[in-house]
Amino acid sequence: SSGTTQSTGSSGINAEYGLLTAGKIDLKTQGSILIYQLKAGGPTTSAATKGMGQEEKIVYKIIEEAGNKGIWVKDIRFKSNLQLTQLNKVLKVLESKKTIKSVRPVNDSKKKVYMLFDTKPDSSLTGGAWYSESDFETEFVDILGRQTLTYLQRQRSHAEVTHSDPMAAQRNMMVDIKQVKNFISQLGISKVELEEEEVKQILESLVFDGFVCRTYTLGEGGKRMTFYRAIKHQPLTSGVSRVPCGVCPLTTQCTPGGLVSPSSCKYMKEWLEF
Repeated sequence: SSGTTQSTGSSGINAEYGLLTAGKIDLKTQGSILIYQLKAGGPTTSAATKGMGQEEKIVYKIIEEAGNKGIWVKDIRFKSNLQLTQLNKVLKVLESKKTIKSVRPVNDSKKKVYMLFDTKPDSSLTGGAWYSESDFETEFVDILGRQTLTYLQRQRSHAEVTHSDPMAAQRNMMVDIKQVKNFISQLGISKVELEEEEVKQILESLVFDGFVCRTYTLGEGGKRMTFYRAIKHQPLTSGVSRVPCGVCPLTTQCTPGGLVSPSSCKYMKEWLEF
């Protein structure tokens, strides 16, 4: 059987910790309140938490629930009810065992969040392929943009040469995100495998700069599909491209007060000062 019990006093804490360590109950959190839930099927301590102390297991569970976006120390402290000195000691132990790790967000390197050791951090924390040790890889993004544009221009030229019908030529010069992703992968200039969302960000930057046109068509089952093609007459300049936001791949994640924010963007600050 299973059920829940709320920890509200010190009289039952030792018994609850004993059951937690023995693997007979699970720890849940609701705000600052700890909820202990009986496990169905008896004591089964997971391999990940086996051998951990009482406080280590509590902190591990809280960090596990945070997923790939991680959790701040103050939030762990709030949920675990541990003193800061105790919590720092537990975090240090878990890090030394390589069960958790700390990650510094690209927009605030002075702070750090914790997540499970084998968890891949969300791109909102790392900046994805566009950041290296918290530094925005401007040159890398520019190279990918130029190579992608060259690829689209070649597709257009080939379509115009091989198809006399303008409509047929236009259909054959269009490429989707997967095709561009495969092209970049074959170039071998990226140390990491780009996600489709990151490739889309490159293409959208080219659209904003006026070099590429975005087109929608209906696929199987009426599903809307997105294609891109190079524009024949390229613009000489683009006002958007001069602003950091015009080429930033994290524009869609940028919100006031968020992990990526205009107020904390050092590139925007440098541009305004210039």
